[in-house]
Amino acid sequence: MSSDRTLGSYLDAVASAAPAPGGGSVVGVVGALSAALGQMVLNLTQTPEGADALRHRDLLAALQTCQAQLMASAADDEAAYQGYRDAAALPRGTVSEKTVRKAAMQAALVTATDVPLAAAEQAARLAALLTEVAEVGNRHLASDTALGALLAEATLRGALLNVRGNAALLRDPALAQRYRAAADRLETAGRRAAATALEIASMT
Repeated sequence: MSSDRTLGSYLDAVASAAPAPGGGSVVGVVGALSAALGQMVLNLTQTPEGADALRHRDLLAALQTCQAQLMASAADDEAAYQGYRDAAALPRGTVSEKTVRKAAMQAALVTATDVPLAAAEQAARLAALLTEVAEVGNRHLASDTALGALLAEATLRGALLNVRGNAALLRDPALAQRYRAAADRLETAGRRAAATALEIASMT
């Protein structure tokens, strides 16, 4: 989703018969909303003094970075999908053309796997940041923090669906296994952090 596109037009595009923007793009937008909720909670929390003020500022900046990265991933996903479609549309009338096409499709698949993997990394980081928000944020906004954690987990799990799905199409088994291992690691860490954030928020 580009910055010059309205939410309404984006929703219309997602709902249309066009294959993109699809789930990978939506994942980025959902993650950005999660990060925005975390920022809202901090911005409505009384700013502390001393070392706690520095932590507050750094946490806010980290959430802003996550939001920007996840919004960028929404557009990156659309571009990666188009790259794969372009590769699949290459001519395949001769043996040479088929070879070129297959190589192009595999290269496009790598890009299409890297994009959601980066989104998953941001989502796992976001879940950890929201754990801090739950600890220091405005207690009257605990439900917003909890929702942010739920959205961060949804972002993580949605991105990893694409990582694993694309990795399964790769012809390089070692590369595919590296993607799967990274996905497993991120899922474990991210879901644990999201659960912790929810637990802390629910205690208020």
